[in-house]
Amino acid sequence: MNKIKKIGIFILAASLLLNFVFAKGFVRQNNFMDKSGVEKRDELKRWQASMNLPVTGSLNEKTKKALYTENYEAYDMIANPPTKGKWIAINKSRRTLTMYKGDKSIGKYPVTLGTNATPTPSAKGKIQNMHKNPAWGGMNGKYQSAKADDPNNPLGERWMGLSIPGASGYGIHGNIKPNQIGGYYSNGCIRMFNYDVENYVFPNMYIGAPVWIGTDNELESWGVYQYSRVKKEVINPPTEQKPKEEKKTIKENPVQSIENIPAQDLLEF
Repeated sequence: MNKIKKIGIFILAASLLLNFVFAKGFVRQNNFMDKSGVEKRDELKRWQASMNLPVTGSLNEKTKKALYTENYEAYDMIANPPTKGKWIAINKSRRTLTMYKGDKSIGKYPVTLGTNATPTPSAKGKIQNMHKNPAWGGMNGKYQSAKADDPNNPLGERWMGLSIPGASGYGIHGNIKPNQIGGYYSNGCIRMFNYDVENYVFPNMYIGAPVWIGTDNELESWGVYQYSRVKKEVINPPTEQKPKEEKKTIKENPVQSIENIPAQDLLEF
């Protein structure tokens, strides 16, 4: 009986110690660690997008570094925004969609992009049309078409058609395969979680809104920088100390010294 009590006390002490150690460690604010299953996976993808990380849905080393490193930063810098209003940049390297207002980020979301065989084109385009509950034509007979509100409609409940130089048929839309968000699975369109496109992106966009699509390198060449990194320490260069000038001792005539002092300073009170 005493042995069982000792084991129980040991387990309790160990759990308290672990809680204490964890409490002392830094964990960045997130909305996935208290979730489980599919919900945890989807929230992790959203968190990765918000931190400018490549969207994977897994707690990989890059994600752990952002999660547990206090001295970590994620921010955007836009050199020449295409408008002072709202617009979109899609990062093909990280599988993210960022909404901007001028040079300020106002929302980041994970997306699905095209496969190697059917890639999402890189381009500076714009939104050409917008539809709620769209029907799908099946890509001119390649696939079976789907009516509006059909649960098998791959466009989901929202469609934003894109005008892209030299290309047609591409758009930003919802999906029926949320497990594929963060990967390269589409026929070239940009798929989003239905909730994200319905509640955030679609309501904020308008016909004519600029949409830039590119890899990290392509976006940077256009002046779009999306940083995610440990903060760099700013090291101030050592100040050069000027050699001290040697003071020359000048022997003064006592009389001259007194004459140089204002008369009132010589009075005694």
